[in-house]
Amino acid sequence: MSTCKIHNVRFYNLEPRAATCLTYERRHKKLALSRNDNSIEIWNVANAPFLENTIPGHPEGCVETVLWVGSRLFSTGLSGMIMEYDLTQLGIKAETAVTGGAAWCMSVNRENTRLAIGTEDGYINTFTVTNDSLLYERIFDKQKGRILCIEWDNTGEMIFTGSTDTVRVWNAITGHAIHKMITSRKEGKKETIIWCLAVTDDNLIVSGDSRGILSFWDPHMGTLIEAHESHSADILAIAMSRETNMVYCAGVDPVVRTFSRVLLKSTGKAHWVKGIERRLHTHDVRALVEANGKLYSAGVDGYLAQSSYPPKMLVKYPPLLQPPCVTVCKKSRCILLRYTNYLELWKLASTSKTSQNSSHVQTTHWLGEEPIKLLQLKTKGDEPIISCAINKDSKTIVYSTDTHVRVFNFDVIDGDAQLARNDIDLTLPRVQKMLFSPNGKLFVAINNDGNGNTIVFFRVEKKLLWLAGSVRTPKDSMDNIGLMCFSPDSGYLLCADQRSRIVVYKIDRELSTESIQSWYLPKYNCAPTAIAVQKSTLNLVIVYSDHKILEYNIPKRQFTEFSNNLESRLPHQWLARPFPVTNVTFDPNNENVIILHDDTTVYVIDKNKSLPRNEAKIPKLENGESTEDSSSGSYSQSQHAFHMAKKYKHLVHLAWLNDSEMVAVEVDPTSLIEKLPPTLKQKYYGM
Repeated sequence: MSTCKIHNVRFYNLEPRAATCLTYERRHKKLALSRNDNSIEIWNVANAPFLENTIPGHPEGCVETVLWVGSRLFSTGLSGMIMEYDLTQLGIKAETAVTGGAAWCMSVNRENTRLAIGTEDGYINTFTVTNDSLLYERIFDKQKGRILCIEWDNTGEMIFTGSTDTVRVWNAITGHAIHKMITSRKEGKKETIIWCLAVTDDNLIVSGDSRGILSFWDPHMGTLIEAHESHSADILAIAMSRETNMVYCAGVDPVVRTFSRVLLKSTGKAHWVKGIERRLHTHDVRALVEANGKLYSAGVDGYLAQSSYPPKMLVKYPPLLQPPCVTVCKKSRCILLRYTNYLELWKLASTSKTSQNSSHVQTTHWLGEEPIKLLQLKTKGDEPIISCAINKDSKTIVYSTDTHVRVFNFDVIDGDAQLARNDIDLTLPRVQKMLFSPNGKLFVAINNDGNGNTIVFFRVEKKLLWLAGSVRTPKDSMDNIGLMCFSPDSGYLLCADQRSRIVVYKIDRELSTESIQSWYLPKYNCAPTAIAVQKSTLNLVIVYSDHKILEYNIPKRQFTEFSNNLESRLPHQWLARPFPVTNVTFDPNNENVIILHDDTTVYVIDKNKSLPRNEAKIPKLENGESTEDSSSGSYSQSQHAFHMAKKYKHLVHLAWLNDSEMVAVEVDPTSLIEKLPPTLKQKYYGM
């Protein structure tokens, strides 16, 4: 890799968004995670987990629980409505009212045919799940106090609920309570709150409460079987393993503890025994779910943690926005940063002119001046931003919310920043993906209305956008487009959906949509996480969630020889990476160098060097030289095609500003932690 100077941007100060609940869909291996801004994130965890879609939240809403019913996603909350989401249009598909005011909890039976809702006023509502809606069934007898958690039994004949001081067993057919089981109190006048429930395969009820007690109940006899003082504060979340022989619990005391079912030889009865404990989070853990032998946890710190034991493993995915959230304007030396409901435009500093020596990618350079914030652009009514784009000269800015699209003209005249609303009608109510072409002459907007994607092309002339035409992809040919990019010459538009279908559009110089040619690449079985086109060769590089790398030459419409050779020679260390590759770029001074990065590491692939053995370790570059000792074997690590170039913490974006400068945008983990509320104070031995 050639030498360059790096602008390390560390002023991207995202607010940590607490996670409130998790639910897992086993067929497609999707996690739905809701946050305290009422947004819902869809994570694909089939391979390296990555954020696939984001359903924007609304300030007036309040999501208390989310639930997969088959492959359909539902939520409910303090609005008193059950909402079903359209996972194509990423919005609310249907709403159903709940009797009894605000709703706190929701559960579905094993057959995915009946839904039960627990409300603030102490009512249970049941609904029949049909193919396209929910049908109201009945309301159960009123209980005193709110219902905070609810679960179906394994037969579908009983429903279990938790509230203040009480665990109840209900007949799911008649709507009457069968048993009322009273918990004890830690202090006489302080109520015990049942925060969470789970059900074992033999229909035992597991409850976690505000005393930090994990309890096991017999629903047939209405009695307490055993109780364990698990935590020093409230247990907020319980998860059951797929085999239901292990229980995970955590809460305000963020230690995740496990309890395993053990059969005692002396009595022949099963008992639950405390097992390992791990501190996976710094703050309250609010959600736990077990999937494919791994435990997923989330809470106030906003991180989604993936852990297992054995083997001992922990990976934490930070609370960042779905890419792309950074755009580099090469012509104006500016970067656009996207936040939840506003945009920031920064002018990058020039590098110090006194620096004599060029450096390798990992060397820091002092700047001649400080970066300058030119603009902060907030949305109307604090609506969350779905997508945004900026032209290469930073004079045209476009963003979309769920209800409107806005176009602005921006300029700096005599040192004063000037922003003007462009009233041109884009005829688009919302845009899921948008992008300016590298030459600045074309703007593309993509939206999926449920019947396929519509790709709309606009000409850019004197800061104005003029409709040039549109192309429609049928519903069966393309799903939601998750990735898009232009070739550097602006002659090709590449779009990739979440089912690994990639289409190439060839755009002529006249920008006529009638003459646009298109073709599809061979389909792979994993979702792509990053795509980019090289300038000199027009090679398209695709990286998938299982870390497979493909290189496709667009003009020749075939995979390159390097791609074919690489397919069976990827290092095991590379394939085992827990983070997905989120960005691809190329060395402008060496067409044989591909640069990839994930959340923590920058990787360099040199196609001129030998492909490694599968078991070979990936060496780290230090000042352009490999740190691995090659004297121990016949294979020279300096000829290794793969190298780790630099380590980061939460690297969001890496791009070239020009042939000798790069921009690296990262989020400082310390800045996220500093904005969090205080943690639970605990006294440790010797302190």
